[in-house]
Amino acid sequence: MTRASTDPAVTPAAPRWGLGDAIAGWTIAQVAAQLFGALILAAAGYTVQEAADGDLPLSVTALFYPPLWIGFVGVPVWAAATKGRGWIEDFRVRLKAVDVPLGVVCGLAAQWVLVPLVSLPVLWLSGKDFDELAEPARELGDKATTPGGVVLLIVLVVIGAPIAEELFFRGLLLRALEKRFDTTVAVIVSSVVFGITHFQALQFPALTAAGVVFALLVVRTDRLGPAIVAHMAFNAATVSVLVWGGS
Repeated sequence: MTRASTDPAVTPAAPRWGLGDAIAGWTIAQVAAQLFGALILAAAGYTVQEAADGDLPLSVTALFYPPLWIGFVGVPVWAAATKGRGWIEDFRVRLKAVDVPLGVVCGLAAQWVLVPLVSLPVLWLSGKDFDELAEPARELGDKATTPGGVVLLIVLVVIGAPIAEELFFRGLLLRALEKRFDTTVAVIVSSVVFGITHFQALQFPALTAAGVVFALLVVRTDRLGPAIVAHMAFNAATVSVLVWGGS
């Protein structure tokens, strides 16, 4: 006679990771970025002021991404492996065929429609313009002066960053907040933290709004795939304009 599926002996245990792991992941990402960033600058022969002024070549700038991913990727994977059922299952890292067009449409709409709408009142109140809004992205795009640089920019910004950030913000952080609060709070707070984490005051409202779009995709589909694709499309729209559309 087989056991009933409700038998506690065969019922998978609920994941034990939570908000503390998300806070630890965010903190580790920032500390690692600062520590390894200082070592990278020293080894490459650049000063902190040169880094702040955007005078680093893309090859050096690229080295600042992996330290962040120690927290954004390493902690969710570790937390799910030691306290859950694995990161694929716990964070719904799944992708269906329909997620590709869905994500592309949502990502492009967020970049080309939502960002301007959200940014307009911010620019009006601050006395800034769209050129200043795009300045951080333009500074990064201007570093891709060779075909190899363009490929590196795409790998970092269009592929690497969306995967790492979605795994953390819409994977670990969103799900941890859902366990403590309700879905609405989880969507809002995870999106605000996503916006804050970029440390760009002028871009904060637009990034937070984009985070809401990505979070809603995860909530509505119960899959991380649509949000990853949307985030890739969102970043790709900017990169394509900067690299091939002129400034």
